[in-house]
Amino acid sequence: GMRTGVGLADGGEVASEDAPLVARIVAAGGRIIGKAKMTELGMDGLGSLMHYPMPRNPRAPGYSPGGSSTGTAVAVASGLARWGVGGDGLGSIRIPAAFCGLVGLKPTRTRLERKGIHSPVRSLDAVGPITRTVEDCALLWQVMAGEQVQAITPWTPDRVGVPVIGLRASRSVAAAFQRVLAALAIEIERVALPLDRATFLGGMTGAYELSTGALGPRTTTRAGRTSLALGGAFSPADVSRLEAQRAALRDATDRVLARTPILAMPTTAIPPPALSAALMACKTDVLLLRSVGAYTPLANLCDLPAIAVPCGEDERGRPLSIMFVAGRGEETRLLQIALAVQRPALGRT
Repeated sequence: GMRTGVGLADGGEVASEDAPLVARIVAAGGRIIGKAKMTELGMDGLGSLMHYPMPRNPRAPGYSPGGSSTGTAVAVASGLARWGVGGDGLGSIRIPAAFCGLVGLKPTRTRLERKGIHSPVRSLDAVGPITRTVEDCALLWQVMAGEQVQAITPWTPDRVGVPVIGLRASRSVAAAFQRVLAALAIEIERVALPLDRATFLGGMTGAYELSTGALGPRTTTRAGRTSLALGGAFSPADVSRLEAQRAALRDATDRVLARTPILAMPTTAIPPPALSAALMACKTDVLLLRSVGAYTPLANLCDLPAIAVPCGEDERGRPLSIMFVAGRGEETRLLQIALAVQRPALGRT
């Protein structure tokens, strides 16, 4: 009975039945209080590419709430909702969770029922929970996945792999990242992963899938038309190269995970940026977008689960976040690590 608009100006079609994931939540006692605003077709990681007023960040007033699951994160952070369900195409659960001081889980894409999910980027996106606590995130995940509902226990690995290639994080983000790993006595192993290539590859793959999908042509924004033009310009040879590069990235990441099963990195390279006039007008700032999406696309391109966990604030009171990535199907392990971050004194139980 509600519209699924995927951020489009026309509001989308009215659903004739609940998606299986929604039905599971309702069957478990969940009460659906509404649908939240998202950026158009999930194309904006900052939250401003909307056909309606952008929801404001309750944890950092005057700063970006993140996107594209903007309204979901704001609803949870403000206390309007206890649980939220978002979509993550290149970081769209984890970025708003990070900017709003929340926990956000991007699961393995194939773990959940796909029926009823409107996907602008058909091979990249995954649906997952956004919550204020790790315990709530674990509970909603278990319900969504059809798993037994039970309490999780905190756990930390002896060591994590930290990529050495990629955009350098800001000072406050880097300090918080190091502080969390030190507090949990986790050893760092530097691993070689081309994060810069992943960010670029994710953007190009997303543009191609947007241009060749059913939802893309319905965009009415300049940013959307630009993405359509970019993706539509790819030749079959270009697409083959994209697929080959993605396969190589996946193989390289799998080799790293075989040696170091948990990867750690900041969720974003910067804290939430200020709501400048340029940002509110959706004027493209390539460096800003690269900083926001410096680390998250890897998990989408390789279909790996990843979790964003709050890890303090910077000197301006802006939330900071750390991210962990694991092998396919290891969502519970990530939730255990997140619980150890949330409750560090229990991290070795």
